[in-house]
Amino acid sequence: MNTLNRVLNQIKAYPFTFFILVFSISLSIGLITTTLYSINKAVEIERYLDKYQINNKISFSLDFEKQVDMKAIIKAFSTMSVTSNLLINSLSVETDLGMVNPMIEYWKADEYNKFPLLEGEAIRKSSLDRGDKLCMVGRAFIPYIIKENGKQYVKIDHEKYEITGIIGTDKGNSPYLDHKIVMPITSLTERAESKLQSQKSIPVILYGDQTRLLKDYDTVKNQVSIFKVNNADFSSLQGSSPYTYLGNLGNQITFIITVYVLALINAVNIAVYWIKERRVEIAIKKAFGISNSTIAFSFYSEMLVVFLFSSLLVCIVQIWMSPIIEQWIGYPYKVTLTDIINHAAFVFITSLLVVIIPLISSRNIQPVELMRKV
Repeated sequence: MNTLNRVLNQIKAYPFTFFILVFSISLSIGLITTTLYSINKAVEIERYLDKYQINNKISFSLDFEKQVDMKAIIKAFSTMSVTSNLLINSLSVETDLGMVNPMIEYWKADEYNKFPLLEGEAIRKSSLDRGDKLCMVGRAFIPYIIKENGKQYVKIDHEKYEITGIIGTDKGNSPYLDHKIVMPITSLTERAESKLQSQKSIPVILYGDQTRLLKDYDTVKNQVSIFKVNNADFSSLQGSSPYTYLGNLGNQITFIITVYVLALINAVNIAVYWIKERRVEIAIKKAFGISNSTIAFSFYSEMLVVFLFSSLLVCIVQIWMSPIIEQWIGYPYKVTLTDIINHAAFVFITSLLVVIIPLISSRNIQPVELMRKV
């Protein structure tokens, strides 16, 4: 109670200074803990999505004498195993989001199951065989979905494609998934098919189970006469992920450090100001025999109370503004035990750092200060 009373007295004596201190500390705690939460979610999603990465693959080109023949490609790869997929991602198509490189796929399994779905279902092999105009799209395309007769469509190269499923995860937004388009190799747009037929070579990727990829590759290479398999690259058979969001976290970490340093400098300046304004009070305490360590602990406890109040204020604001924070960071947001621990660690360490410089200067204050005021 004594500490709380001292803090209340300081608020009454320096209301504007107290407001600046609480505002700056609250803002820095909020920004830092929210950014840390964003980093933790990014790492969590990165680990979750690892199983959906194209980690085992063989890249090569299919070279034709005259022009690319899609029927010949489908016939050649119809002998591959159900664990392998053929991917063409070198073509661009026009969408409402701009030009996008879709994942044009051929597979042997009952359905395309390479990505998590927020809603709907995966494209079935029967639809691929029939050449149905179907696709799966990421959540970034949701605002552009056309709904007709209980079905959902999206425009690709100005053609309507029925959407079977929305790619994504309820764990949060993912730059890797949100702009994906998956379409069967048998349902290309007229523009994409025309572009392919004007070429003599097409780069492709064979990916899937590492134990079957080489066998499937050798089978296709040895049986085909209408095209040649060239420029094979086997360097990605060891499971190296082509995508990582963690590489983008450097800016967030720099942001955290910058905010923390600025908040620390501001808090130290205010603490030094408080010490200067309380020189007489400190001198009186020393005149009555109170030790420097007792004065230091008293001042530290006051700062700790102020920072704890700021932390509590931040928790309340974060809960209240959670929908806005979710839009900002792109992940479902809620105050968790981890956040509370981060707040407590921030408060404890910052309080300790803030009082170091002021306490060093307070050691030089002697009872003679009283005589200067007489």
